[in-house]
Amino acid sequence: MSSLIHLFLIDEAAFPTQIAGDDESTYQALLDIVAQEAIRWQTLELDMRGFMPALEMWDALAGNSHLLPMCSFNFFPHKLIGPDADLSGQFGFFPTAMVKDLFANMHDNLALDISTPIVQEVVDMVEAKAGELDPQAYEMVRDKYFVTFRDATEQNKAVVVLIED
Repeated sequence: MSSLIHLFLIDEAAFPTQIAGDDESTYQALLDIVAQEAIRWQTLELDMRGFMPALEMWDALAGNSHLLPMCSFNFFPHKLIGPDADLSGQFGFFPTAMVKDLFANMHDNLALDISTPIVQEVVDMVEAKAGELDPQAYEMVRDKYFVTFRDATEQNKAVVVLIED
């Protein structure tokens, strides 16, 4: 089953540093802020079996920071919710400073060809960890994340990732 992976641009200051309530009510408050303040910038339609290896591959080529997969699923503004929270959905967040750092690495590595022998070693490593890599899914994830992070950097914005099953 395909999921819709939405990438939003938002002013990081739109998020408060504290929200009263339990984790689920905080999560719902964050979703409300995104609905009111963010701009949907890109959307991918992929199943998780295609998305995860593609995201892991882009992360491996764009600096191998492990931030793209981690922050796309379970990271919150101002650490308002802890990583072990039991929530009704997922919330990904990349603070403005992180967006700028990651974009610099993305920019430097955008042209890497995954069919070359040197990069094939990285493909093998990613597939062992995350499953079979679909080259088309990789290109879609790479391109959508690149454009979003580029534009967020130019506009001094943060990035939110919401996944709709």
